[in-house]
Amino acid sequence: MADQIFEAHRPRLMALSYRMLGSHADAEDAVQDVWLRWRAQDHEMIKDATGWLVRVCSNICLDVLKSARRQRENYVGQWLPEPWLPPEQPEAEKMLIEQDGLGQAYLLMLERLAPVERIALVLHEVFDWTHDDIAPVIERTANNTRQILFRARRKMARENDRDPTPFVAAKACDQSKIEAFINALSLGDVGQLMSQLAPDVIMHSDGGGKASAALNPVYGNDNVARFFAGVWGKRSPDAQICYVTNQRECWLLMYEGDEVVTAISASERDGLLVDVFVHRNPDKLALFAPMIRHKVAVAVPNTKAGI
Repeated sequence: MADQIFEAHRPRLMALSYRMLGSHADAEDAVQDVWLRWRAQDHEMIKDATGWLVRVCSNICLDVLKSARRQRENYVGQWLPEPWLPPEQPEAEKMLIEQDGLGQAYLLMLERLAPVERIALVLHEVFDWTHDDIAPVIERTANNTRQILFRARRKMARENDRDPTPFVAAKACDQSKIEAFINALSLGDVGQLMSQLAPDVIMHSDGGGKASAALNPVYGNDNVARFFAGVWGKRSPDAQICYVTNQRECWLLMYEGDEVVTAISASERDGLLVDVFVHRNPDKLALFAPMIRHKVAVAVPNTKAGI
């Protein structure tokens, strides 16, 4: 029975850990650690299995976040969270897991927060925990928890034109938006390309030192358009593209053979792309490999964009 209880909670714990850590491998390790601690417990003494599991998982993630932050200081270029590719989950957990808070924009915004702030915000906004519930997890009082959440929300807002934090009120772009952007780029229609970008758009790219990518964020619709125009003309003639959608987030995948070489998603505000996320790190792109095996490539014009 204890094993069945844990397995019923595994998707919830995985989604929680991923929101906290932004890495599938780290999330899986955290959930495995929760499992080991669960197995060692006297389950008859645990009145609320959900609360116990979420609290233990949060504490484990808190420790991981402290060390992860130090590691990311040495990361080459920009760091982006891994794309969320969910495991199979029971129908009962589906609505919880599909709530907001799994996209690139939200997870990158969470990077601004201290570990305690991140834990508190996710538990409160995504999992709907009260201040009284969160307080013992982060070893604070309920009043302190309320103050921590207030500070966390303030930090989530973009402060100026050179602040790389994603726009807090943006929503994930659907396929039609990303497809229109790529079609304009493919046709060399730079005017149409720029008209789809917000004036304060930011391009975030992650190569991890293992693939070419912009080391710093690119700001503004003119600069972002020029960047894409430059790299699009250098793409391999063997490259193909397809679109995949996971948990409300659409990705354009560029692949050569069975290897994904680039993944692009975006968020929009008032119909314009305000944040564009470009993954080039092969370690993170490997997560997409199973998804392209049965995909049909989308034809795009071969015209090179020009400025």
